[in-house]
Amino acid sequence: MFRFASWTWYGALALVGLTLALGQVWIRLQVVAVGYQLSNTRQLIHSLERERQTLRMQWSALTTPIQLAAQAERRLGMSAPEPERVVRVP
Repeated sequence: MFRFASWTWYGALALVGLTLALGQVWIRLQVVAVGYQLSNTRQLIHSLERERQTLRMQWSALTTPIQLAAQAERRLGMSAPEPERVVRVP
């Protein structure tokens, strides 16, 4: 009876040890997976920041008064009014 109880105790202890070891491996795999996700997210942030900077430069170039006047003339057919068509309000 004593030998059976000791083997049962050893078996239970081995099962707990195996469970802890597998838990350790699973946690480590999760840490590695989260590390990859973090790396991918950082790359995406860097890429989006570069794109935002490019778009800001394009916006600055397209919203200058000279560029706006050229776009208004070319796309909308607008031009500066003739001096006799300008009405000044006192």
